Amino acid sequence: MDLTVVVTFFPLPQDRGDPIRVLMMLRALARVRPYTLFVVRRPETTAAQVAELCALLPGVTVRDFTPTPYRLNRLGPLGRYQESLLDGMPPWVRTRYSQELHEALHARTGAGLAIGEAAGAYLRDTPLRWHWDKANVLAASSRQDVDEATGMAHHLRAQYLARISTRFEEQSLANCATVSVTSDEEAARLAQAYGRAADFTLPSCVPLPERHTPRPIDRRLVWLSSFSYHSNLLGLHRFLAEGWPQLRRAGYTLELVGSGLTDSLRAGLAEHDGLEVTGWAEDLRPVLARARAAVVPLWSGAGVKLKTLTLLAHSVPVFSTPVGLEGVPQTEGVRSADTAEGLAAAILAAAPAQLDRMAAEALRLIRERFSEAHFADQLVGSLGRHGLLGDAVPQEGP
Repeated sequence: MDLTVVVTFFPLPQDRGDPIRVLMMLRALARVRPYTLFVVRRPETTAAQVAELCALLPGVTVRDFTPTPYRLNRLGPLGRYQESLLDGMPPWVRTRYSQELHEALHARTGAGLAIGEAAGAYLRDTPLRWHWDKANVLAASSRQDVDEATGMAHHLRAQYLARISTRFEEQSLANCATVSVTSDEEAARLAQAYGRAADFTLPSCVPLPERHTPRPIDRRLVWLSSFSYHSNLLGLHRFLAEGWPQLRRAGYTLELVGSGLTDSLRAGLAEHDGLEVTGWAEDLRPVLARARAAVVPLWSGAGVKLKTLTLLAHSVPVFSTPVGLEGVPQTEGVRSADTAEGLAAAILAAAPAQLDRMAAEALRLIRERFSEAHFADQLVGSLGRHGLLGDAVPQEGP
């Protein structure tokens, strides 16, 4: 049986959570059977990155596509929103959509694996038996965006996006045979929104860093997130306003690391004392090796957070809100607090010996529950039991 995999966001570079999960899935599948990968390029994707992806996936046929330009782009945002509505997609999905890719799917047979929310755009009008791997439930996350919107214009925009996102998700679910999510909490949201049970849960994972030796500096904290994601910024600003002052008075410093940093964001963060605004780091090992602990201040979002797993994989103790720990067992490696003040208090109360124990437990947790090998076993076993991999894997299992 042929297998076609669709990815709508090129997985290189590994600069945020989605590409990390996607590449893990692609590599795991390549180890057990050949398949054809249809992947949409980012605007900045290079020929060298396409060649690198091919080298990482031996035996896989890689076909790359460019997004289809908006027909009404000359009208600006109003035209793009109108076209997205006519096409039945949220604007961010339409931005990643390739009509050429969709048409190429008409000639495919067998099973299809659509990875990520935007890949749901390709489930309609194609002959494949689809499985949809979802990082979050749009009906729930878009409602959070409505609740967080400030000002009338932003609120109306969020309401519009919530309606079109929910309709898009409902139609895509109707066109897939099976669906997976990243956590039990997301499975509950899926059932609540659409009355549909997830066929299985597939938590994300992270690679264990090689040649990584932690050398933590006392009272040095790190924040690791994409600056371009609204919920990350809301959480960071709330933490800086409500929790950071007491930590700074105690002599702590905080390094901010992640993609999407703009000059305006950097300028706005300069008003806070004790921050080291690094932005994108190609190699996280030296950055995280010097961190005594990490803070993950999130009050909205869904699914297992790759940032949290990445920190734990680098033996960094994590102090987080419950949202940042979704899908992560409560162990000695993490501490949870509902408020920014609570996060600060928990950090201040952690003695050096306790932080050392947390660091050791963090690494153990990733090795046992969120390693690439564990993820691959879950992915291949689950897809195999649902008949999506042909004879590549045994069909029996729990």
